[in-house]
Amino acid sequence: MYLGVVFNLNIQLLFNEKNKVKMKKIYLFAAAIYFCGFSTAATLTSTEPTSKSTKKFGTNDVKVVGTKLDKFLVAGSQTYIKAVVKNVGSNSITSVEINWNDGTGDHKERVTAYISANQQREVTHPIPTSYSDVATKNITVSITKVNDQDDSDTSNNSMVAMTSVVSEFVPKKVVFEEGTGTWCGWCPRGMVALKKVNEDFPDDQISIAVHGGSNTEPMKYPEYVSSLGITGFPGMVVDRELKGVDIHPNTIGNYVTTRSQMASPAKLSGEFSIDGNQLTATAKGQFYINNPTANYKMAVIVLEDNVTGTTSGYNQANYYKNNSQGEMGGFESLPDPVPAAQMVYDHVARAMLGGFSGQDGSVPTAITVGSSASYTFNYTIPATYKSDKLNAVVLLIDSADGSIITGAKLTKTNLAVNDVSKIGASTKIFPNPAKSDFNIKLADDGMYSVKIYDMTGREVKNLGEVKSNSKNINVPINLTAGKYLVNITKDGVSFSKDLLVK
Repeated sequence: MYLGVVFNLNIQLLFNEKNKVKMKKIYLFAAAIYFCGFSTAATLTSTEPTSKSTKKFGTNDVKVVGTKLDKFLVAGSQTYIKAVVKNVGSNSITSVEINWNDGTGDHKERVTAYISANQQREVTHPIPTSYSDVATKNITVSITKVNDQDDSDTSNNSMVAMTSVVSEFVPKKVVFEEGTGTWCGWCPRGMVALKKVNEDFPDDQISIAVHGGSNTEPMKYPEYVSSLGITGFPGMVVDRELKGVDIHPNTIGNYVTTRSQMASPAKLSGEFSIDGNQLTATAKGQFYINNPTANYKMAVIVLEDNVTGTTSGYNQANYYKNNSQGEMGGFESLPDPVPAAQMVYDHVARAMLGGFSGQDGSVPTAITVGSSASYTFNYTIPATYKSDKLNAVVLLIDSADGSIITGAKLTKTNLAVNDVSKIGASTKIFPNPAKSDFNIKLADDGMYSVKIYDMTGREVKNLGEVKSNSKNINVPINLTAGKYLVNITKDGVSFSKDLLVK
């Protein structure tokens, strides 16, 4: 009998009948094994272990927990696939074999990767992807070997990454949605950050200040805040992909410089006009992608600049007073709280037209290169808002994951009263507040689509296509008390009306 040693935590006890080696004593010091008292010579190099004689300590096992691949890829360009790999075995990892396959064949490469047990890291495949055809690609990314050996559990070694090839490069507009509040002493940092990014990148990003977090907040929009999932103030969400992001004037520009270089499948534009208390916004999209099953929606966010107030609720809490936290855009020289008379609030979110998740039917399901979409939204402006300080932005939302693909600032036009705004102005909801039903008074008879959304953008009732009777539609409801948005659509024109249920 003889003893063989395999390092890297694998110790094998091997038995050899042929050589009849007798072992009287074994001394083990650190990593060396000493053999004493052999009665016959042994040919150690000729011996192979049997399956029954092997006992292994330690495993080579990884789990692919994610992939990273540009969501949109310009035809003819290259990009590298990354796998997020976690070591779920007991052996430390020094290398992996990573593979990607888009249906045309394997691309296996050995990559050095140091990953300790229960840790994870990104592993980049050295062979880039590149496509000339404008289509959606599903790519299986997998780890095929660990430490040059087969993985002990292959059930968790792969994930599918998807990219859509676009016909030409259209830079995306980066969308910042910031949770803020007048009661929040750290929120001046967010105000300064949005001011700076609008000065440095006026055409590459969209800034939205969503107030909330306290019932004393005079500009509160709690439904918007809860939809974003913001719990700490100031908080920031970038493109509804990066969440819980710290907002700071020194770093916010980095998101623009990196994310604005990502390709977009669409270019958005549009305009809005105001007549009296009626705002009419037309959002447009031009597409550079072929996708027969796209699930995109447009939403328009109404913003107000130069918001001021005289009550104590408009005082801004300020933890930067007396230069206690260093320079912060001038707030270090202001008191705590900053009096309302000295405060002006910009980018204040006032309304989500189409809801948080976007308007159904605003973008066709089947999209081809060169195709376009257009949708008209209408909004009744509350008397407390300053109409001349309102702005509107359009967002293109991917319903598959809720992310914002791109956005655009709508151009304000000084149009005369048009038919669309007249129709919107003449559409009435009564009684309001309602309890068990309400009526929609319309300008004309015809077929209308009627949907009701809660303030998170969730559809709570869908009447489908209904025909008005004597320019009226009766809508029975069974809803909990609260505020809702009634969306009325006819011939591609949408009107949004507030509804209170008591």
